[in-house]
Amino acid sequence: MSKDDILFWRLFALIQYMPELTPAQLLNWLCQESDAGLDLEQLQSLSLGELEARFPGDVSIMTLNRWQQVMNCLNGELPEHLSVEPRHLMSNHLLVAFASQDGLTINGHFGQCRLFFIYAFEGEYSWLYALRRYPGESPDQEGNDVRADLLKDCHLLFCEAIGGPAAARIIRHNIHPVKVTPGTSISSQREMLQTMLAGDLPPWLAKRLGKDNPLDNRVF
Repeated sequence: MSKDDILFWRLFALIQYMPELTPAQLLNWLCQESDAGLDLEQLQSLSLGELEARFPGDVSIMTLNRWQQVMNCLNGELPEHLSVEPRHLMSNHLLVAFASQDGLTINGHFGQCRLFFIYAFEGEYSWLYALRRYPGESPDQEGNDVRADLLKDCHLLFCEAIGGPAAARIIRHNIHPVKVTPGTSISSQREMLQTMLAGDLPPWLAKRLGKDNPLDNRVF
C-alpha cells in the first residue's frame, strides 16, 4: 500500500469517527493552515494539544475516548472494518470483494464505486485482506475494466447493482458478481459465505479453489 493509500484510509477512518465535521473542515483542521497540503508524515506529527487548540467545532463534544480514537487514527490504529490483517494467502483461500462506501454495508454500484473491501476466507474464519480504491480513469482502459483489473485476484464480487455489460466484463475476468438487497451488511454476507464453505461448494467455485466437486459424489 502506497503512502497516499495509507493517508487516504486514515482520513477515511477519521471522517467516520467525526461525523460532525465535513471532510473539508476536517482537512483544514489537520493541515494547520499549511499551503503545502497534507502528507502522511505531517499527519503523524500532529499532537493532541495542537488538535485541541484548533478544533473547528464545539470542543465539549470531544470526550477523552473520542480524542483517543483521533490519535489512534493518526498513528494507523484503525477500526476493525478498516484494519487489514497481514496473513499469507494460500491458493485455496476464497477472496471476496465488497463494493462499499463505508466498509460496513454493501452499498456500491459497481460502475460508480471507488472503494472495495477484500476479505479472505478459510473455513470458519475470514479477515480483511486488502483495502483497494479506484485509481481514476485510465487513457488506455475503460472504467469498468480498471475496476475489474483491480479485483482480478478475487473470486466473488458483492455489490448493490451492476449493469449487464459490466457483469459480462467481470465474468471474463473469472469474477462472479452477486447483487444484494440495498442495506445488506458485509458481516451478514461473510457469515453466509462461511456457512457455504462449511458445506458443499458450487461446482464452479470448488474447481476455482481446487477443492472436491460435490457433483463427483452423485450416485445415478
